[in-house]
Order: sequence, then C-alpha cells, then structure tokens
Amino acid sequence: MRPVFAAALLLALSTPTAAAAPGTAENFLNRADRLLGKGPMALFDGDYKKLKAEGTAAGESIRREREAAEKAGRPILYCSPKPRADLGDREFLSRLRQIPQAERQRLTLRAAMLQVLQRKYPCRK
Repeated sequence: MRPVFAAALLLALSTPTAAAAPGTAENFLNRADRLLGKGPMALFDGDYKKLKAEGTAAGESIRREREAAEKAGRPILYCSPKPRADLGDREFLSRLRQIPQAERQRLTLRAAMLQVLQRKYPCRK
C-alpha cells in the first residue's frame, strides 16, 4: 500500500498546478523563457518556430489595425516614429515581464503586445 501512496504523491507533486492557458501572454512568456534556457539549442526545439509565428502574427495584426486606423482617420493604437515599430525579441520579453503575472494570465498575446507598444510609443494627446 505504501508504494502506491508514494507514487501517487510523487505524481501529484510533479504535475504543474497553475499552467498558463494556451494563447495567453503568460503562456507565451513561459515558453519563451524555457527556450531561452536552452541557449542556442533552442533553435532545434519544435516550439521555437511556433512561438516565433505566434509573435509575428500578433505583431502583424496590430500593425495592420494601426495602418487601417491611420488611413481611415481614426486614432491610432500607438505612435512609433517609424511605420514599423522597433521592438526586439529581448526587449519585448523584458517589457512583457513588467506586466503583472495575474494580468498576463488574462491577456492574449496580441493584447499584451499592444500594451507593450502603447507604453513604449505613447500617443501625445
């Protein structure tokens, strides 16, 4: 009976209790941190391309929405001096970490990226 109890306890302790939901900024950050921990070997991880594609898709969606607002004469989402915002991977992850974890768990990657861009490139009112 003891070995069964020990195995069940070990399994319970090894299962993550608060895994971030897929599609959230927290999930993206956790996966990015895991890849960063691998160093150059991260390039061979199957999640690398997925993560890069998710980030690119979120950024492109925000860029397209900004361009459409600009063409239509509506207020734009962020005010970068260049048409394409300059935000490197490391800078983005650093700024993403500045968003409280509870908020990152609720935000989609796109919403978190927009928040980061709005903080970096605020529009003057």
